[in-house]
Amino acid sequence: MGKKNKDAVESPVKKIKKGKIPFIFLDFDFGNIDQNTVKRHILSLILASLVTKFFVLLLTPLVFHSFIDLFDIGFYFEHAIKMVQGQLPYINYSFDYPILIFIPITLALIPALAFQSAMAFVYTFQFLMVVCDIVTILCIYFIALKVWDEKTAFIAGLVYATAFSTAYFVLTKYDAFPTCLLMVAVLFTVYGMNRKGYLFAALGFFAKIFPAIAFPFMVFYNAKKTSIKQEVIEALKVIVPLSLILLVPFVLIRPDVINTYLFATGSSVGIYVNTATFTLYAYLHEIGHLGITPSMVSTLMYVMMGVVFLILVYIAYIDTEKRPVTFLKILLCAIFSVVFLTKFHSPQYIVWFTPFLCLLVADNPFKILLFYVTQVFAYIEFPLMFGGFYTNLEYVNPVGSADWYLTLFFFTIQYAALLVLMYYVIQPWEIVQQIRKNHTEK
Repeated sequence: MGKKNKDAVESPVKKIKKGKIPFIFLDFDFGNIDQNTVKRHILSLILASLVTKFFVLLLTPLVFHSFIDLFDIGFYFEHAIKMVQGQLPYINYSFDYPILIFIPITLALIPALAFQSAMAFVYTFQFLMVVCDIVTILCIYFIALKVWDEKTAFIAGLVYATAFSTAYFVLTKYDAFPTCLLMVAVLFTVYGMNRKGYLFAALGFFAKIFPAIAFPFMVFYNAKKTSIKQEVIEALKVIVPLSLILLVPFVLIRPDVINTYLFATGSSVGIYVNTATFTLYAYLHEIGHLGITPSMVSTLMYVMMGVVFLILVYIAYIDTEKRPVTFLKILLCAIFSVVFLTKFHSPQYIVWFTPFLCLLVADNPFKILLFYVTQVFAYIEFPLMFGGFYTNLEYVNPVGSADWYLTLFFFTIQYAALLVLMYYVIQPWEIVQQIRKNHTEK
């Protein structure tokens, strides 16, 4: 049985020293919590994160005979060189990422130029993503301190720090940066710093689109103390200036820069075979021999996504109690539904919702076990199976072959495991009953 929310029951933790722990550029008052314990937890979590990443780098090629995928970082390096040659992204050529990706690209370029080495860029970029991931761990820990207690907060941080599949993508992709910005936004929101929450969510949007998913739910959550109208205005005070600085000038110079954001929706690509969409299509078309096309299944999935979002918005709107744990569950559902139901999928999308999973499994050993099961599946999917069993747009083996069925079975079990984990984490009937109770009491 999970622990109760601290908003409902006073924490039994009674410590000696009251004070503040510096985090980023602010001090968060944690009340009667031993600061030495918090500092010890933070150091332990950082160490666990670094050790996990070391073993991922070591064991992936040596034990599992797979590869450390540097394709994305190589792609970033190519565009860094273009800047050195005087070509400006979005102006001289199109680019598939929002503007803030050039923060880590530019920082990683400095040692690359100093040492005239492409690998210096790779190592620096990896270092920057590890730093972003550590910030995410700290956010998880401090959010959990607000929602639960020190012990559960430490477990939440430790589960994330040892999430080995997520660690692989932190080391090889860019997603740790926008995820870090989103988690800082959630941290500020949970601690009642509304405008700063909107700021970091907006910065996340200009880093990789998906943090914008949090905006409507942040508005509803923050409106518990103000009003929806006031919170929309507060959000616009942040979004509009950032858009005028980071988006509008590029659109005026080159209108097709908007394709950067359309690309992120997957509108310009086919259906990826490592999606739930293609898995369902394979059963209906290849096994069931029904006259179903991939686009028909994709349309159904997007309709389902729309329904899920409407339900989540409705829950966020009518939830009068506005508990932080409910807020986290809604954000998890929103981000997960985008990843699960879209036709366009990259394995690193797991980075987007893993922090929320870790926050919500930390109070229950069974949920923690389920979480690690999904990490195993994610690691097998990529890098272990990629190339040998599937590529982005096709299964490698012929339809009906043993390996084709094995690939389909794997993705079926993987998505089933994710759905089971989500069910136990979200506990949807508990949310419904809590909201009904709130309305009955009123």
